Amino acid sequence: MDPVRNPYRPGAGLRPPELAGRDDVLDDFAVLLQRAEERRPGQGIVLAGLRGVGKTVLLNEFARRARTRGWVVADLEARRESGDAGTPFRARLASALAASLREVTGTWGVVDRLRRAAGAIRSFSIGFQPLPTFSFEIDPETGVGDSGDLELDLTELARTLSEAAIERGVGVLIAIDEMQDIDLTDLGALCGAVHASGQRDLPFYVVGAGLPNLPGRLAEARSYAERLLSYKPIAELDLKSSKDAIVVPAKNEGVEWDQLAVERIFDAAEGYPYFLQEFAKASWEHASTIITLDDAEAGIRVGFAVLDAGFFNSRWIRATPSERKYLIAMSEEGDEPSYASEVATRLGRKMTSLGPIRANLIAKGLVYAPEHGQIAFTVPGMSRFIERQRATEIA
Repeated sequence: MDPVRNPYRPGAGLRPPELAGRDDVLDDFAVLLQRAEERRPGQGIVLAGLRGVGKTVLLNEFARRARTRGWVVADLEARRESGDAGTPFRARLASALAASLREVTGTWGVVDRLRRAAGAIRSFSIGFQPLPTFSFEIDPETGVGDSGDLELDLTELARTLSEAAIERGVGVLIAIDEMQDIDLTDLGALCGAVHASGQRDLPFYVVGAGLPNLPGRLAEARSYAERLLSYKPIAELDLKSSKDAIVVPAKNEGVEWDQLAVERIFDAAEGYPYFLQEFAKASWEHASTIITLDDAEAGIRVGFAVLDAGFFNSRWIRATPSERKYLIAMSEEGDEPSYASEVATRLGRKMTSLGPIRANLIAKGLVYAPEHGQIAFTVPGMSRFIERQRATEIA
């Protein structure tokens, strides 16, 4: 099959050609936008799930739809291992907000409210270099967002930005990926600003994506977080949605899938969107006309080889030898959560002595704590990769 016409798009945060099985959460976001523009209160949305289920794709879609309507939209990633992980949250947020304000300047014009919002962002950024720049000269808005208290300053900044957005009949949206990695103090300040804005009926909203422990992190930051935000678990796709994700893109290119081939891809991927894209892409490249069961089997073999070399191995090689032993001990439970005490028993170690290893693995984004005393892989299929890795090493 022509590789140029291959419609499948495996990759980090890449929007699949058919965004299947996510209509409910997209509809909820559409309602949020509409209600905000009509000055009706609503809740921001938090997407929680394992890696590879499409949270970032949905978050990007939220941001795209809000931008299309003229909203101020700030994007940032809070992942610990990202390139700007050492930059304080305040500075990263200010930079993202400044970029969004520059983006709307062309359509809004340099009106007084926008100038005041730009000045507030500069005040909010004092102490960090370089200060945000705009296409017009602007001084910091003294007394707005410059107290040094993040919650107070962010609340004032949210008010100033929201007042500017209201004049245009839109709102302000902060989209945060890997939200579980935000420091609890900063997370609490963000919740506080959202809470204060809601009490004033201001259209200032946060949408976020993170691992399954994100709701717990938010509750730890602020006890009322579950009333500020609507939590949406994002899991694997069911068979119908998986079929749509596989079949529709090919059909749009005039190519058919054999039914057994589709079901085989679904079984191998276990409904995980990233895996579906990888296996379908490889199956397309193996096929000549209709995509058959044999093509699917070949695609799955190639797909797993690609996943092992990249998706899984990129995480495995970040672990030290002692951390890999910990991961191997975890893998005895499959992809189910393990109790830290059981992992220690398997390793013949005291649980307290393994604390630093566990903490390092969490910091590297390889595992997370779903509940107190438990530990689990952040990516589906990691236990089976470890089995394949160990079999290769033994061979």
